[in-house]
Amino acid sequence: MANHIDELAWIEFRGSLGEAFLDYGEVLEEIGRRWKFELELAAGEAEAAIASLKGHWYLVGIDTKWKARQIAKRLKRMQEMAHGIEYHGRKFHGSYRKHFLNRG
Repeated sequence: MANHIDELAWIEFRGSLGEAFLDYGEVLEEIGRRWKFELELAAGEAEAAIASLKGHWYLVGIDTKWKARQIAKRLKRMQEMAHGIEYHGRKFHGSYRKHFLNRG
């Protein structure tokens, strides 16, 4: 069983490459946008949920809040990566036009 992203799998790089690259870039941009939004929400929710847990009684919950922040940071880093997918998906077709069609 091959793993693939369904939205991208249907795009074939045959015929008009310009159209295929435009479609691919638009889909990448949309996927990046959706993931960025989802990860932003998840980071906030995860941090709030974990921070509400009881930590060591003598640290008055400071340890739990610190750990929650560390976990949320990972989601925020993933959000930044999703932003990169969105940004570069937008630039994908333009790069093809610039380098192969000499249109910038």
